[in-house]
Amino acid sequence: MSMCCSLCQGARLNRFLDLGRQPLANKYPKPDEFDSERYFPLEVFFCETCKNVQLGEMVPRTIMFEDYYYLSSVNGGLVRHFEDLAATLKDADFVVDVGSNDGVLLRPLKRLGVRALGVEPSVNVSKIANDEGLETLCAFFEETSAKQILDRHGPADVIVASSVFTHLDAPDQFIRAADILLAETGKLVIEVEYILNMVTQVQFERFYLDRIFYYSISSMKALFGKHGMVIAGVEPVEQHGGSLRFTLMRDTVGIEAPDLEDLIATELEVLNSDALTDFGQRCRALTDKLVSGLRRWQQEGIKVAGYGAPARLSTITNFGGIDSELLPFTIDDSPLKQGRTSPGAHIPVVAASELESYQPQVLVVFAYEYIDDIRRKTGNAYDYYMPIPLVELTAS
Repeated sequence: MSMCCSLCQGARLNRFLDLGRQPLANKYPKPDEFDSERYFPLEVFFCETCKNVQLGEMVPRTIMFEDYYYLSSVNGGLVRHFEDLAATLKDADFVVDVGSNDGVLLRPLKRLGVRALGVEPSVNVSKIANDEGLETLCAFFEETSAKQILDRHGPADVIVASSVFTHLDAPDQFIRAADILLAETGKLVIEVEYILNMVTQVQFERFYLDRIFYYSISSMKALFGKHGMVIAGVEPVEQHGGSLRFTLMRDTVGIEAPDLEDLIATELEVLNSDALTDFGQRCRALTDKLVSGLRRWQQEGIKVAGYGAPARLSTITNFGGIDSELLPFTIDDSPLKQGRTSPGAHIPVVAASELESYQPQVLVVFAYEYIDDIRRKTGNAYDYYMPIPLVELTAS
């Protein structure tokens, strides 16, 4: 099966991964909502021309974000990440944070005295921020809302979009909206999950229906070049399995990052069809290893629980056919998720207090990049395992 690249507008895409039918990964149903749960095919395609990776199915954004259960501020690692980012923006006059969630970046910006506004489409999450006094516009970031912000607040010298850009089904519209709002010499700071890391580390669990595009440096350069913008800077950040932070400026005032071509050359050594031919087989092998491990622990009478209910939990459990028989529950620190279940597999999501009564010996940590925080929260009292690949997480 093949289709056309949305970024190249005509270049052919090749499918390299089929994860079957999947539910919406950031919906956490209660039992009375199981029958109405919606599933879509999760197929992943690669463009040889611009090195773009995208899903074949585009679920309407209104379905994704009408009710949302992800709260950034419950994650200590993310809080520190955005505190560090805020410190780099302390001299800005006006910052707009697109996809601001519960105000995780707005909060430290406010403490630093930086004028800031959040833009968050989820009604329930934007209300949390506004109730805290963190000004947030409940809307999608598009040309209409950009003009509204410009009229009320003036131009932004910085627009931030962290782990947001991959969710957009129409990135060109986002860039046009940014062009309206951004000051002439302003900067657009975008953090995206890096497809090169996902491929080399076989992080297939980071593919889910919420995220449509998975960017390379090559595809970001091609996309923004169409709109008269250059990549003025690119640096790695630890979030989401290894992301990239891009700083973009209009090409009339910005200069392309001097190391950009070297980074792209390194990237192109890996991102090609040959490197992706057996990707699906590797994903299946790693998932089978996880299932075998869970079954072995069950047969040996070793009690197991999960820690974390991020979106990748849904991809792993539905692809692997893992339900509450193999994983009785998973802990999550977000009160919005507690008392609900994981999408599709319907594994109960509970508070950390459940560990006291159940007393598992093994925790499968789905939010493994925050293992140090999780060890502290749980008193380092268990054997901690990463799910994909199934390996024990050693203490740092």
